[in-house]
Amino acid sequence: MRSLPKLLGLLGGVCSVAAWPAEARAVTASVPVRVPSLAGEAVTFDLTIGDAVGPVQVRWDMGDETRTEFTVGDLQQVHTYAAPGHYPVLATVKDDVGFTSVSFVHTVHRPLVTGSAAGSTDLVYDQPAARVYTANYENDSVSVLDASALTKLAEVPVARGPVGLALAAQGKLWVLHRDAHALSIIDTASLSVEREIALPYASQPMGLAISPTGDAAYVTLMAVGKVLKLDVASGAVVAELSLGGTPRGVSVSHDGSQIYVTRFISEDSHGEVARIDAATFQVSTRFALAADTTTEDTDQQGRGLPNYLFSVGLSPDGSFAWVPGKKDNIFRGPFRDQRALTDDNTVRPLVALLNLAEGVEDVARRIDLDDRNLPNQVVFTPLGDFAFISAAGSALVEVRDAYTGEFVTALKETGFAPRGLALTETNRLFVHASLSRTVTVYDVADIVSSHDLITKKLAEVPTVAVEKLDPQVLRGKQLFFNSADIRMSDQGYISCASCHFDGAEDGRVWDFGSVGEGLRNTVSLLGRRGTGHGNVNWSGSFDEIQDSDDNIRDLFGGKGFLSAEQLAVGTVGTPRGDKKAGLSPELDALAAFLGSLDTYQPSPYRNPDGSLTEDGVAGRAIFKRLGCDFCHTGPDGTDSARGKLHDVGTVKPSSGMRAGEPLLGIDTPTLNGVWETAPYLHDGSAPTLRDVLVTANPEDRHAFISGLSEAELGQLIAYVQQLDGTVDAGPSDGEAPGEAPSEAGGFLRCSATAGPPDRRAPLLAFALVAGWMTFGARRRRPS
Repeated sequence: MRSLPKLLGLLGGVCSVAAWPAEARAVTASVPVRVPSLAGEAVTFDLTIGDAVGPVQVRWDMGDETRTEFTVGDLQQVHTYAAPGHYPVLATVKDDVGFTSVSFVHTVHRPLVTGSAAGSTDLVYDQPAARVYTANYENDSVSVLDASALTKLAEVPVARGPVGLALAAQGKLWVLHRDAHALSIIDTASLSVEREIALPYASQPMGLAISPTGDAAYVTLMAVGKVLKLDVASGAVVAELSLGGTPRGVSVSHDGSQIYVTRFISEDSHGEVARIDAATFQVSTRFALAADTTTEDTDQQGRGLPNYLFSVGLSPDGSFAWVPGKKDNIFRGPFRDQRALTDDNTVRPLVALLNLAEGVEDVARRIDLDDRNLPNQVVFTPLGDFAFISAAGSALVEVRDAYTGEFVTALKETGFAPRGLALTETNRLFVHASLSRTVTVYDVADIVSSHDLITKKLAEVPTVAVEKLDPQVLRGKQLFFNSADIRMSDQGYISCASCHFDGAEDGRVWDFGSVGEGLRNTVSLLGRRGTGHGNVNWSGSFDEIQDSDDNIRDLFGGKGFLSAEQLAVGTVGTPRGDKKAGLSPELDALAAFLGSLDTYQPSPYRNPDGSLTEDGVAGRAIFKRLGCDFCHTGPDGTDSARGKLHDVGTVKPSSGMRAGEPLLGIDTPTLNGVWETAPYLHDGSAPTLRDVLVTANPEDRHAFISGLSEAELGQLIAYVQQLDGTVDAGPSDGEAPGEAPSEAGGFLRCSATAGPPDRRAPLLAFALVAGWMTFGARRRRPS
């Protein structure tokens, strides 16, 4: 069975061959009725012949290696296809004068389930009302579009940070708010918010789906590792399930019996999708998406760990689930396999296919999307024979043959960061270009009918009337996501968002030895305000965000945003050299975007009112008593602005260098937001905060933990878990009395004989605790 592009190319060639001079084409032929058929069931093709001279002979090629010989009068072919697919059917006809042919693609599909599945998305199509709705995250609104006229009807103000939409009965539109940790319900007749439903404090609700049966809604809470089941009529929570990890995408089967939830940040061993039985609200299956350690790294494929699992697309036949995400090649690098990271083999996009009947991933059918970045949602044609995949980092939608997984075509010019998709009964595909603030609409009728690859871009409908982001910040975020710009990535695989989606982190440790660093743990950029804390990167190797042009050229394979002539002036081409600011509008825009990341996600470890818990208050006193606030000082909880680097016993050979120079220590990170950024330390060697303080704290060089009781240690950890920028880490006035300032490569430590704990000299407590990263900041709110 051939892929559709090859089939259509083949059939085009056949038609060209058949276009002989008029005198050689006395006979005409057509197959007037062609409808899709089911696998395993017979289908009949009837030829209609005209202008024949003498006996008519027909040869049939059914496209599945079944072929007849020329036979007189063989005008009907009854055939059974064993498997679903797209088959090129060719009927060659000859009479006493000449030849002609009829060719077309015949679609064979699996039996379809009744009804449609539901899944989390930021764009929904309301068929009865012929409307499309979008959730506008940064602008705190929901847009209403006319699906027929392709115009914007209204923009409804809603609570902070809308990330998901779902339609319920009686014209109710549910809106999920990440930042307000709430649901709001819009009456679609009056286009007004009629009520709000509070969700757990700081829970980061990310996924929303209403069961096709209409009786239950499901919400994922990414920060606390839970899924909620709500009564649709009342909005009351009727059940909750602890999944662990970071549940994000949620989908519900066509009959409402099964719920599928993705774990967004994977463990180092595998990715995961949980299947939940709706009746018992318990996990029935955990689909493990295995790390690929054996595929040869080439320019078209590579190893990697499935990660950033955004959503679950359920096929219309109920057989498979498609899970878009990425593969992180954490197996490659000079300290790991002695091979440098390349732009082809650092981050690659994937779509995993889950066999729902067998309860496992069909690893052989895993799709590697070549030259793409950040696939995040999948929708299917009504027969389930084609899949549309939005690629947020590539500014396009890719079309794949759902049976072979092969590339069909790409719908380009979607706008920046396409996410939500909806295919209507009129064969219009609506695409939410979230960072262009538009919905792009395509006519895909020819693809749906398997007739051709022709698509037509019908419109770009604006969604936001008044933009809340500063224009330079918005431009910077567009650049941050976009790997389709060859200045960012020549092959199209990597953008800043590949590891820092929504400004956060990916839970991975990368081997950057090939670019003059070492093993480096990705950490969130949220809250750091770009260089608001001081130099960035674990080694403090960049003193301005514009220095990231080095990584773009060296790691991303991009052309860079600075010219060779600009880099040749003075020490501009050197990190921490002459300033790059002002030389590139694009780099300045990236710096503006990162500079806008000025808050952290609130910690769910706090009390529901946002205050410190009793253990948190006690832990804060211990934090100060140990002198942790000597280095984790001031409102930002870091001494990074002083330009100091410290070694508290965690620097090792695999720590590598500092931009190709000797690494004498590590930059002090803020502890704000570390509750969600495991693993910890610059090389990710501490899985938990307890490991930071105990396992990875030789001779109390990091903090004098041996002087604490088990209860006190727990209180200290509780306090650090609650740091989220709303309470500082205990500001200090400066250097500790009697101690020289710590220089690069040095460290401060308390002597075991230095007196009681509250009189010991301050330590570099937690200097390497979680959250250190390549850049490290938080934006006003994640997108």
